[in-house]
Amino acid sequence: MRSEGPVRFWTSFDCAIVCIACGIAFTAAAYAEAGTVPDRPNIILMMADDLGYGDLGCFGHPVIATPNIDALAAQGTRYTTFYAGHPTCSPSRAAMMTGRTPFRSGIYNYIPGDSCVHLRHDEVTLAELCESAGYRTAFFGKWGLIGDMDDASQASPGDQGFDHWFATHNNADPSHADPTNFYENGEPLGELTGFSSQIVVDRAVKWLDANAGGDEPFFLVLWFHEPHLELAQPEEYTRRYAAYAPQESLYYGNVEHLDHQVGRLLEYIDEAGIDDAWVTFTSDNGGKQQAGARNGGLRGGKASFYDGGLRVPTVMRWPGVIEAGAVVGTPLTFFDFFPTYCDLLGSERPADRDFDGCSLLPILTGGRVERSALPLWIGRHHAVVREGEWKLLARFERFRPGQTLTEYFKTRRPASFELYNLKDDPKERHDLSDRSPDKLRSLSQVLQSRLTGVQAEIVTWGGRNVVPEKAARNLGGRFPAGSWKTLSAERQEYLGHER
Repeated sequence: MRSEGPVRFWTSFDCAIVCIACGIAFTAAAYAEAGTVPDRPNIILMMADDLGYGDLGCFGHPVIATPNIDALAAQGTRYTTFYAGHPTCSPSRAAMMTGRTPFRSGIYNYIPGDSCVHLRHDEVTLAELCESAGYRTAFFGKWGLIGDMDDASQASPGDQGFDHWFATHNNADPSHADPTNFYENGEPLGELTGFSSQIVVDRAVKWLDANAGGDEPFFLVLWFHEPHLELAQPEEYTRRYAAYAPQESLYYGNVEHLDHQVGRLLEYIDEAGIDDAWVTFTSDNGGKQQAGARNGGLRGGKASFYDGGLRVPTVMRWPGVIEAGAVVGTPLTFFDFFPTYCDLLGSERPADRDFDGCSLLPILTGGRVERSALPLWIGRHHAVVREGEWKLLARFERFRPGQTLTEYFKTRRPASFELYNLKDDPKERHDLSDRSPDKLRSLSQVLQSRLTGVQAEIVTWGGRNVVPEKAARNLGGRFPAGSWKTLSAERQEYLGHER
């Protein structure tokens, strides 16, 4: 029996684009015949918030104790070149859920409160793919893909494939301790006692207790709030790092407490006999550049399109499928989850839209990924493509007075480029754009072609707080102090300011 939750009304359009089909290039059935991929496995997808590339023991942090995630990596594979969907939270989450560059769906930055922006109803999500394949689905943690939990016109997790959901709009408020802003299946819960990651795991285990039996597999998503501000955890975890500066000890203790909660969940599924699930742990973007956080020596951090903002620590365990103790350095992305789920579940990809990733099933089973198009990352100021060891970073032309935000995003062109060879220069210190003109030319052509396709999909929101106010003020650095206040009411709506 499925757990009760918001009723989902499927239209003929929904059914047409999320149908079960067998005529695709790589299907789970094809792999299952080779004895490598089980049919309809249980799936657990965990994600931290602002955890840097170097913030886990298995990714080289010299101080923080993360024995549970380290063990997960030892039992599975560590992916050292895994890229988030964007260097900030809401766009990156949209990329994971839909397999599409988030600018396609109008999510340009983190979604502030009282915003019209949300993951649109017509986007197809990982949860909807699983739901259509007969999975029980549940979400716990930070959703980050809605502007107003109380606005019924905006799609909630329950509207996008989750039978049961327990979530906040954005960060835990007022901190990770005793949060007050969780909703469960649309109902506000008020103040909860405990710490965010502990509460999230408590609720997930409770749901598993009620739903893990029977013939139906489950898709369980836990998107933790840690280690995003405001940090809080049991004092014992902070005291373990008392030898360090106060902000460092707080950060170190916060990550260790998150690891402990991940360990609680893993212990539960092992004891419950569901330890054959496909389990993923990753982060939504690079770490914020703050005391204690590390991005493994990579350039930049959260919000940056250098690798410190985009590359995230990722481990996967799937007994009998993913090799134990292996390390994979092939560039992979959040965009790849959607086509992977399609192939795993035998679901046809919606034919009425473009996707930006490829199936991971070949590489999960020891083969190689095949990309028909390079992945594209887009932000307010930059765009990036990566091809093998090469990475091209473009800086966009300046915002022109008189444009709306939508007009700018739909028409802008790259104005300058930086080119890096990440094999020789993983810290992106040496721009080779002058010394490798042929590679610069070929990748810039690819980037422009991919960008044009995305710009054709961008639609106007016509509402308020489309991007956060700070982001709007700093758009290209072209608004003199106070000048944004003179913008028309329409442009203030687009730029996210109070009228």
